[in-house]
Amino acid sequence: MVDLGMLSLRVGQVGLACLCALAAGLLSSCATTLPLEDSEIATVDRIADPGGGVEEVPLWEDPGIDVYVADDLPPELGEIIQETLEVASEEWGLYWPVEYWIFGVNETAGMQLVTKFCERREELAQWNFDDCMEREAGSEQHSMIEYQQLGAEALDAGEPFGTAGWNGAPDWGIHRFASTQPWGLTGNMGIPGDEDLKTLLHEYWHAVQNSFIPTLDQGVRDDLMGPVWFVEGSAEYMAQYGHRKLASEGRLPSVPEGDWPFTFESQMENKLVTVDEAFSGECEGRDLVSIESYEDPCSYLGYELGAWAIAYLAYLSGPDILLEEFHPIVADLGWREAFEEVAGTSLEDFSAEFMLFMDQSTEERLEILNVE
Repeated sequence: MVDLGMLSLRVGQVGLACLCALAAGLLSSCATTLPLEDSEIATVDRIADPGGGVEEVPLWEDPGIDVYVADDLPPELGEIIQETLEVASEEWGLYWPVEYWIFGVNETAGMQLVTKFCERREELAQWNFDDCMEREAGSEQHSMIEYQQLGAEALDAGEPFGTAGWNGAPDWGIHRFASTQPWGLTGNMGIPGDEDLKTLLHEYWHAVQNSFIPTLDQGVRDDLMGPVWFVEGSAEYMAQYGHRKLASEGRLPSVPEGDWPFTFESQMENKLVTVDEAFSGECEGRDLVSIESYEDPCSYLGYELGAWAIAYLAYLSGPDILLEEFHPIVADLGWREAFEEVAGTSLEDFSAEFMLFMDQSTEERLEILNVE
């Protein structure tokens, strides 16, 4: 359901942030609410976990998708985002309820959206309203209002910067997203709207990843998600590949074209440029398995090199290898064991083979993208 009473956006994640810097022809990815009768999510519909405690993610009957847009943005923006998320859920599954909060640049509208979020949290007995407002409307880093502030700063500077992300929340049994204003979808700065649709798909893939991990133990969840090259690389590849597939099937909404063409091949080629420059500069000597954490100065390669690693895996085993084979077994086997099971080789051998592949010419590397 789209709430057209508000307009705004943010991207980020508590513990898994994604930053998107938009530049001409290149997007590099770095990372409540409706009334109960509207959202169709009620506490009485929750399915208790087998132990009756809080060790596993609480599940809901009939999960849905709710989009919240700040009221300084056009109402049709929420409709586009809603449609895209529903298509993604049809393609990859809908496991927990989804809330997607979109901020614009107006401070008052942003505060109204945060207030709505906190009213929802209290209504669902998830978070005290005052505590929520103190955290999400305050000055703490990664607060919700920061997405409005970042969007306003980008607009003032005339810079195409945006951020969006999965921000939890397994303990509530929902997928919570937030985003700055999606410049392409609102026709700003010449950015193709498809850049923003791809970002939506990237973030939704994080929901897919998290949905296959039932525990609420954050340390275990982090381990099962895997290293940054896999977490972000798989989200980026699946978003790029998924965008091409869904667009070719006519399933994505029409959006502003922007000032440059958006294609799967050009996006993946841009990633090769970034990777090759990094390997001849600040990240010389690094390989795939060394890109493990967000604190690494070369962590941005998790998005670019990681996407190509998943493209290589898809070339060897098919594009559905993650959804159909890896994620269903990861909670039982562990991340490394599950990856090695579906890759058919050790992690180190896969990395070594992949790095040899990356030594090939751009044309040779692009040839593996034609997978069905």
